[in-house]
Amino acid sequence: MKYVIILLLSTTGIEEIKIKTPDCEKLFKAWSQVNTIYYSEIQEDPKLQGNYTPDGRLLVGYMCE
Repeated sequence: MKYVIILLLSTTGIEEIKIKTPDCEKLFKAWSQVNTIYYSEIQEDPKLQGNYTPDGRLLVGYMCE
């Protein structure tokens, strides 16, 4: 069994969410669609471009172990 480690950037630094899964890429895509909102440069503040959680953490990426 593999683990997907989702990396989020908050005011305290990088946070990790570690979830057991047989398929890292599928779980990451599903998690990011459900748990983040994408803000584009077209919106009011281009500095906010990226995927953010409702509590303001920036999705940085993921790793598979």
